[in-house]
Amino acid sequence: MNIEFKKTSPEKVSEVLALLTSANLPISDIGENVTLFSLETSEEIIGTAGLEILGNIGLLRSVSVVENQQSNGYGHLIVQNLEMYAKTQNIKELYLLTTNAKEFFEKKCTYEVIERANVPIEIQNSQQFSSVCPSSAVVMKKNIT
Repeated sequence: MNIEFKKTSPEKVSEVLALLTSANLPISDIGENVTLFSLETSEEIIGTAGLEILGNIGLLRSVSVVENQQSNGYGHLIVQNLEMYAKTQNIKELYLLTTNAKEFFEKKCTYEVIERANVPIEIQNSQQFSSVCPSSAVVMKKNIT
């Protein structure tokens, strides 16, 4: 099976948003500030990711894999590809918020949990941090230089 990670084309954005909704991930603040990516086969989108660039830091978001393709390593593949893209954009650090994937990001992707108070102001001011995700969400960080 040929799998490709790429920026989501405009005609597939609604499909990605539907996948995020079915994965119980927020979409209310996804706009032009968030670049969406898709992991696609020739037949379908099997995974998603988003990147919000804030200077030389980024907010990793919207990572999902369709249910029937989970446990195949696609989540890790998505994160690796997004990190490579982020480096091309001169991003030095990636942050994320999660309510249910802490273990995945720690063990598979080497992100570390940080205190909310230690998050850069750019991330704190994002809608994702300030209003979309609950205050109980775990904040994680990874240096990607």
